[in-house]
Amino acid sequence: MKQTYKTIKYEWLTRPTGDPFADAGGFAIEYLSEKFPDKDILELIDYITKIYVEKWGGKLNAFFLNSKITQPAFQGSRKTEETLKYFEAVIKETEPSEVGYCRITGQETKLFFGGRDNSIMTGSGTLINFHHFFQKGIALSKEALIRIHFVPFACQQLQGKISLMQSSNQMLSNLFVKLIAEKNLHEIGIGISEGVAKSDFNKPANSIFHFVDYTLTNLQDFRDGNMLPSLTLYLFTNFGASPDIQLYQLPAKVFLFYRTCLQPRFREDWQRFVRSHYFDSKHKGAIYNFQTEKFEFVKSKETEIIDQSEYRRWFNRIYNKLLNEENIRADILRWSRKHPFNFEIVSIYQQNIIGMKKETINKIKELAAFLVREEDADKIKKRIKALDGAKNASALRRFLLKDVVAANYAAGNEKPIVSLDDYINYLFPDGSYWAEIRDLLLIAIYQELHERNLITEELKIELESEVENEVVNE
Repeated sequence: MKQTYKTIKYEWLTRPTGDPFADAGGFAIEYLSEKFPDKDILELIDYITKIYVEKWGGKLNAFFLNSKITQPAFQGSRKTEETLKYFEAVIKETEPSEVGYCRITGQETKLFFGGRDNSIMTGSGTLINFHHFFQKGIALSKEALIRIHFVPFACQQLQGKISLMQSSNQMLSNLFVKLIAEKNLHEIGIGISEGVAKSDFNKPANSIFHFVDYTLTNLQDFRDGNMLPSLTLYLFTNFGASPDIQLYQLPAKVFLFYRTCLQPRFREDWQRFVRSHYFDSKHKGAIYNFQTEKFEFVKSKETEIIDQSEYRRWFNRIYNKLLNEENIRADILRWSRKHPFNFEIVSIYQQNIIGMKKETINKIKELAAFLVREEDADKIKKRIKALDGAKNASALRRFLLKDVVAANYAAGNEKPIVSLDDYINYLFPDGSYWAEIRDLLLIAIYQELHERNLITEELKIELESEVENEVVNE
């Protein structure tokens, strides 16, 4: 970027600040300045404004209220002219200002007032109580105001609102903006751009996990290294009298778990599990085909084949729960009744996401192996039914004492299978939830049965019946 204006502190046009909107605008400026190195900042403002006005028809109402671009009184090229006139006055410092500290960059400089017409999710006019000392707007440096002007180019439409992704890792925040900027320029280049780029997804959770998929596929440092970022998706609108913003956060520990699930030894089990949990009300009853990796929907005796480009827009129960930090144990249990699933994934989830002790997991695996040690379908079926029927902590304890401790003693084993230390510290420690132990024990039993091919047709029918009952009761 050329540096023509002495009043501009050029490093503050792209320097990270921690403000999601200013940083996104800064990354957009950085991207465009690399693409057009001979343009100065006012020329870049002219370039991006013409896109907003001529390509997008001035449709920035979700970002700015009554701005020079969205102002109904201004038509055609006047929108661009008035915008450039304003920013030129800000850059040359002829616009009314005061000296102080910028609320975004923190630098002491000349400040200009930002309202809903030139900043995002702030107050103005009758909402002066949003600002210090009841000022008429948020006090911002010229660099911050310029950055915010580029924000629409760094965002995409999602669920009728605007989405912006930010990460605790600057590289990922920059990557998101770069991908959106490239998409915008591509659509402009082929003449199909009518506004802010539309997301390929309908759900925030799907959008976030797709971005994680892209990151893990294309960036080696995040796939194999110690870089464990968190992600935040801002879904907002600054439109009219109903401004609104929602935050969707993916914690670093979920990023780690998800990355682990995509390792070669877990990938197939995990993807079969996750993809089978896509759902769309218009395709209720659609079944995921593991071989073709597509959904099959039977309607009027005809089968509709739905590929990933379409079903990835559907609601995904697992993604949504991971994003909301809701427990997926019940979903894994229901899945395990019918399908093989690497129990190590369950172990990693319980330890890294839930915080369960490794010793507890190991003890549960040991108990599961003990309960299916005899290849007797009737005995196994009775034990599963008894364990599944444990509806409180005392019932679970009775099951363990009768079917595990007493059975181990009757078998003549000298070593106790559940010691007092196991019982107090790992199976029923203070603050533990008894149903979690029951569910994990069932999951481990099912995986033992799958691995040893001990699921008979009769047992399979009963397990499928249990799955149907669980779905109905939810």
